[in-house]
Amino acid sequence: MGERRKARRYHVSLPLQICKSGTSPSEFHTAQLRDISRTGLYFISPVALKDGASVELTFALPGEKENGVSVLVRASAKALRSAEMQDDVRPAYGVAAMIDRVDFVRPVITNAA
Repeated sequence: MGERRKARRYHVSLPLQICKSGTSPSEFHTAQLRDISRTGLYFISPVALKDGASVELTFALPGEKENGVSVLVRASAKALRSAEMQDDVRPAYGVAAMIDRVDFVRPVITNAA
C-alpha cells in the first residue's frame, strides 16, 4: 500500500500543550509532538481523546541557533484516532489529529543574553 498523505510529514520531538475543548474547567495536559505536516499531526498524549474531539494545541518551533528565536504555534485540531500504547509504564496514547486552524504568535526568545 502506497503513501496516502497529501502533505509532507516532518518528524520532530517537541513538547506540546493540549487543552481539551468543551470541558469546564479547561483541562491542560503536556504531551510529546512526534510529527507534523500542513494538514495534521501525531502526538503522544497522557490522556485518551475520543475520535472527533476538539483540542487546542500549543508548541514552539525552534528557530535558528544564531538568533535563538522560536515561533510559538497555536493550533485548533480534531482527533482522528487515538490508540493506547502498550509498551509504556504510564498510560500513553498515540493521537493522530487533523489541523483546523493555525496561528503563529510573536517570536519567543529562547536564550538569555
